[in-house]
Amino acid sequence: MKEEVTYKLDRIANIWNHFIWEYDFCKRKIKFTPEIQTNYFGDILDYFQDTFDIIFDNKESESHSDRFSNQISLLQSIYVQQDFIEELLYIFKCGIDKGDLKKDSNYYINRDIRNELVGHPIRKYKGEFISSCLFGYNGGQNKVVYLRYHKDNDYKFESMEFPIPEIVERHKEFLNVYFDKILAKLKRILLSFAKQIEKVERLVDSQDFNEILNIASVYYESIFKDTYIYDKESLLKIYARKDEHRRYQNLIDKFYKDLRNGLKETKEYSIELFEPRKQIDISEREKPIFDIKFIDTKEIGFSDIERPVTYHYELGKIATKRNPMDFDFFGGCLKRKCAKNKLVLNELDHMEMNMYDDIEYYTAYQLICTELKEE
Repeated sequence: MKEEVTYKLDRIANIWNHFIWEYDFCKRKIKFTPEIQTNYFGDILDYFQDTFDIIFDNKESESHSDRFSNQISLLQSIYVQQDFIEELLYIFKCGIDKGDLKKDSNYYINRDIRNELVGHPIRKYKGEFISSCLFGYNGGQNKVVYLRYHKDNDYKFESMEFPIPEIVERHKEFLNVYFDKILAKLKRILLSFAKQIEKVERLVDSQDFNEILNIASVYYESIFKDTYIYDKESLLKIYARKDEHRRYQNLIDKFYKDLRNGLKETKEYSIELFEPRKQIDISEREKPIFDIKFIDTKEIGFSDIERPVTYHYELGKIATKRNPMDFDFFGGCLKRKCAKNKLVLNELDHMEMNMYDDIEYYTAYQLICTELKEE
């Protein structure tokens, strides 16, 4: 029962993490207040995840006190999730407030049960006694039962009974309706964002470099976090020197490639998030065909197996460990592997001489990666 609402909440979280949090264009479409810039939104998502099991997994009770504890947890979790839905509707500017929610029976029936039994079991208004409620002992596992004395009934005894499956079903419908409304709003935001991405894609091939950086800073600022020296100031300095040495032109070429790929992948992902869920029929899956051949391992010597030379480990180390001792060790390993590659040796020397100059160090590093095809 909880799979559907969990799936929808996960989509909301993915959109938040990959689009709302990353791009000012998307932030401007919602109420991205200073409070929301804290871990506030993450706390809401975590609370949902932590309470789904309480709501949707009917826990066995071994005693009356266990049953009361489980039912209080159920009603209180539903109550808080309702409050968080109200908050999410506000954050995403869905145009739905608490007054609208109070008209929804899937909201107010469950909320009234919680308020009466858990929130205000003894209720007074301006000193006047209104009602009192007490848990009943005859509800069993699948029913919330409480005894009520209420002013509206001349304080006559009433036994209030609410099947738990109905409470849970109402809440599930409540979550589905409002998660769908939030996702509909997010879909409009992402469709608008995808159109802006398409415009940027067209401009990449027609605008000068400085203008491309300005456009990216407005519509695709995540590119500047993509790798070392992708900040605007460094990129402009490197671009001005692109004719001096291959390392500078290589970095600019890499930036263009990363920008084009990033724009394409971001646009595709924004569309993919709203594609229908794929259902896989197990009976229709193709069974794997195994073509088993037995080989006598004694006939194969370890010396006959040629292992390809890799550079990933050493490159990873010199990208992060920028001090003379570490560079001497890992850079030395790379030099021995590339003893016949003059370009790599020259760029390693350049890195060593410019260890604390980000532009010189990382443009040389990226040229080595390009040369060794280890991007």
